[in-house]
Amino acid sequence: MNLLKAIGLSVGTAILSTVLTMQAITNVLENDQPALAASVSPLNGFALERIAFSRFQSEGGGALEPLLKQVLKKEPLSPTAWTILALAQENDAKKEEILLAASKLNRRTLPLQSSLLLLYASRDDLINSTKVLNQILAVYPEQQETIFPILIQALKDERSIPQIVQALSNRPGWSDKFLTAASRDSDALTNLTRLRMSLLDKISVERDTDEAIINGLVHAGRLESAAELYRRISEPSAGGGIGAVGKLQRLNWSTKMPPFDWQLNDSPGERAQVVEKPDRLEFFVRRGKAGVLAERILAVPNSFRLEIKHSISPVQQLEDIRIELECQKTKKKFFDQSFTQSPSKYSVGPVTSDCEYARLSLSARAWSDKADIRGTIYSIVLVPL
Repeated sequence: MNLLKAIGLSVGTAILSTVLTMQAITNVLENDQPALAASVSPLNGFALERIAFSRFQSEGGGALEPLLKQVLKKEPLSPTAWTILALAQENDAKKEEILLAASKLNRRTLPLQSSLLLLYASRDDLINSTKVLNQILAVYPEQQETIFPILIQALKDERSIPQIVQALSNRPGWSDKFLTAASRDSDALTNLTRLRMSLLDKISVERDTDEAIINGLVHAGRLESAAELYRRISEPSAGGGIGAVGKLQRLNWSTKMPPFDWQLNDSPGERAQVVEKPDRLEFFVRRGKAGVLAERILAVPNSFRLEIKHSISPVQQLEDIRIELECQKTKKKFFDQSFTQSPSKYSVGPVTSDCEYARLSLSARAWSDKADIRGTIYSIVLVPL
């Protein structure tokens, strides 16, 4: 079966099944006692509609048509009644005719929308299927809990990627929420990365969404995929980036997309901030406080010289400022040194072959019997040896 059709049929069936199960308990008065409401007010077509829905739930189509015609005589513009009438038809052509006619009245009714989704999916109609999905998710955002798991499951089959790309290329309002939801499923991450790469020149994706995908990849240990996606979506003007093994790296101070850009501490006792023109990192640590001020992931050569230009006050507390490197894959720290007089220079390596990416962190401690620490870091450079 065509994957688009399978997705649409699964989504439509799941929603319609939920609607048919829950419809009788989602309204008031005529929903609670529709027969009573109808007997009290013979003109109440919506009460009769509830009776029809209840009978359809328990009995199927059967002999509902006379009752539905009575409903439509009282409420001729009821899309729900038309939908039930369509679903009660045994003839597929007649069912389609009624559904398409009902869609011209009002598409906001969930039974109608889910039925239309089933219809369009059966026709392999991507454009209208996507339109209906958009309408469902716009009017009934709670249906994300039904729809997204089905789409994410489909995403795990790489054959679905072109079709999901095509659907998202229509810029639906739910695209970012779907991509973020998919980033939480480790089994979907490989195809999610391919999907995101395919969307690069088609739609604009929110930064938080890309950050969620990249963080999902990092947490799953798929560092090369995370780094490649970061490289593709980062602004070319940012400069520095993750760097490349074997090349000189002058780290920039971008904070746009951690963990491959800087993540800064902003707590009351210890904080760091990037200041522009020229770009630099300024930090402050109050007496009696300590913590990581800034950290990021970068590519590291096998052996390199690390050079840091800085200004620290008081200079007597340089030894309380540290720079550390930890292998992102193995979580093993392989470098940990105090700052020295500027420029601080260190030889690092050899680094193990399974440590292409490392987490660099800058930390500081201002002892309770010493002064507050203030500092500026102007540049951090890795020079391969």
